Amino acid sequence: MDMHASPPAPSDAINPAELLARADSLRDRRDWAEAAQAYAGYLRLRGDDWPIWVQYGHCMKEAGDPRAALLLYREAERLQPEDADLHLQIGHALKLLGRQEEALEEYARALTLDPGNAAARQELLMVGPGDTRAPSPASAEPGAPVIVAPPPPAPPAAVIPLAKAAGAAPTRLAVVFDASDLLDYFRHNRAPTGIQRVQLSLIREALTGAADCAAAAAAFDPMRGVWVALPGELFLRLAALSRSGTDIGDPAWAGAMAEVQALLREAPPLAFAEGGHLVNLGTSWWIPDYLRRVREAKACFGLRYIPFVHDCIPLIVPEHCSAALVEEFARWFASMVLHADAVLTNSECTRADFRTQLRRLLPNLDIPALVLPLDAADAGPAPDPAPAAAGAPPFVLFVGTIESRKNHLLVLNAWLSLVRRHGAEAVPDLVCIGKRGWLAEAALALHANSATLRAKVRLLHNVPDTMLETLYRDCLFTVYNSFYEGWGLPVTESLAHGKVPVVPDHSALREAGGAGALYFAPQSEPELVARLEQLMFDAGFRQEAEARIRREVRLRRWPDLARQLLDHIGAVREALPPPFGRLSFRLGEIHELRLLPGTEPRQAMAVADALREGPGWDRLEPWGVWTTPAGPARLRLPLPPGLEGTPLRVTLELQAPPQPCRVAVRAYLAGNPPGAFRRLETAAGERLFCTLAVEARADQELVVEFEPGPGVTVPAAGGLPARQVGIGVGSLMVCREDDLWARLEYLERKALPQRALG
Repeated sequence: MDMHASPPAPSDAINPAELLARADSLRDRRDWAEAAQAYAGYLRLRGDDWPIWVQYGHCMKEAGDPRAALLLYREAERLQPEDADLHLQIGHALKLLGRQEEALEEYARALTLDPGNAAARQELLMVGPGDTRAPSPASAEPGAPVIVAPPPPAPPAAVIPLAKAAGAAPTRLAVVFDASDLLDYFRHNRAPTGIQRVQLSLIREALTGAADCAAAAAAFDPMRGVWVALPGELFLRLAALSRSGTDIGDPAWAGAMAEVQALLREAPPLAFAEGGHLVNLGTSWWIPDYLRRVREAKACFGLRYIPFVHDCIPLIVPEHCSAALVEEFARWFASMVLHADAVLTNSECTRADFRTQLRRLLPNLDIPALVLPLDAADAGPAPDPAPAAAGAPPFVLFVGTIESRKNHLLVLNAWLSLVRRHGAEAVPDLVCIGKRGWLAEAALALHANSATLRAKVRLLHNVPDTMLETLYRDCLFTVYNSFYEGWGLPVTESLAHGKVPVVPDHSALREAGGAGALYFAPQSEPELVARLEQLMFDAGFRQEAEARIRREVRLRRWPDLARQLLDHIGAVREALPPPFGRLSFRLGEIHELRLLPGTEPRQAMAVADALREGPGWDRLEPWGVWTTPAGPARLRLPLPPGLEGTPLRVTLELQAPPQPCRVAVRAYLAGNPPGAFRRLETAAGERLFCTLAVEARADQELVVEFEPGPGVTVPAAGGLPARQVGIGVGSLMVCREDDLWARLEYLERKALPQRALG
């Protein structure tokens, strides 16, 4: 069939109502081809009548042309994108064309728009790879009237406007929740995963009055190096939208995110309340220079900085994480413990892991670790859950990113064993919900190469919360496997829906599962299979396990957690010493001012954050760091005691930009007159060492200062934009003037530079 984007021009001689009545009559007689022609004639006159595009598509599908039907449904979608039944019909057409992954997405979209759409739920659970069966008659009757189902309204929420218009006086707030990584996640994703779900729930409750506290959300702008207030109304809107769909192109979602980006660019800097708290419930290791800015804000406002440590997984099972993540986490941990006044953890297990890592790094430092168990979910146990969709096969649910650490491979092998032992008809399906993550190739390859797994296991991605609630309600039970966990939120969610989670007996999963989970020996396929068989084939055992959840598991609500969170925050009244009070330095040490590699936290990784101050620094890179024309760039280093009157030599490893530049640098003791700058000229790209002399005095810090210059252009490279920079700095070493060994060792370790200036 030759399809066109729009019908030919109308003719005034034809009555549209008569054409439509004739088309409906032909459709009712199941004369699909003639009915299709009649609907086409009507649409030439009334091309904006989207329900008729759907009827036209039904006729073409019944006439045996699902490809044409899909094109016609898409035209209806262009006119009415939010109709649940329309997405159901698009899914049917895609299913008939063998495009199963796309069909699943359309069924999920239909269920998102209408959580009560039983046909969409049934198709979602029954469709599988290679399945080109016709849609169930109840959901695909072409003669059925088209009913417009508007999307469900978002639940009402209290709105607290927190940010003032640009140019107004800065907002002063007592507790600020840094939502930077959540907003960055939302740039490319909409459906939240574990850590994002925790942040959304806790901040939402704090903003809507979980306690009598002046709380606000904020975001850090790395380009300006400042925090800006995020209006409460905007945060709550994002939270509601994140639960209602997965499409980041949805106008409501895109509009909210555009507001966020405009705030980051244009809103005035947030002025924190004196003695307030900056709380980061997510992650920050990926944000350039974040902790340096935290230190500056602490010094300016007397802030208490409290990060949330969700786990130490990159340090405990690094083999299941990307190499880049392990190194980023190690550097972040090393610097975080120099800046935090307390940490929050989600379990006793994570608190113990945090303390173990802290003792290895700084054995004499004690940072309060406050446990906030994540024993809450948005749904309570359901003693009498609604029945599953009629005709849908029973299924088990596994929620978690499809990655190496979750070890889907073990669960898939267990399903193969069950099918071989009991037969495919006796074994429930497995529905896996989660994004594709790191090192999942083995599990995905096994699934792709096994006809049994392709028939019994469905892998669903980008599933909205509305659909997830339905899947939790309708599943027989859940399974959650992992090599290690900081908590395991899907275990809590399973218990909240009254469904038994099968989990390995290790790490924080013991705390998450409590008395309601069924445990198996970690990574033991035989024991996992035995637990699965108990729940699959012994209904009485499963019912008793569910009754135990109702009797013994007492989950909290998110408002309860938010109140405990704010109580924890309020208990942090005293600031810990600044970084220099937590570190000790020796003369002759080489202090690297760059991103150091390594899979374990080391003090040297944190030095670049601890030493730099002033606006004239660019972000750290693997080779070193550029100064910038934005203002003075200083290095501040505490000197060991007992050096009164000792002549010192300061040696700097410098790197010129790709063009010749002028450098002005000086060294002095804090609180003393700084003296004159030493001025140098460098060739393009030159690497050199510069030495400066200073005499030590009691209890004073050494300051090395670079005067801002006009700057030269560094071209874009390595994902960084083109920038205006000054001289680059690679490392710093301070020793006694007469310590020739330290000076020689430093120069040799730096591979004999091209030029040394004494």
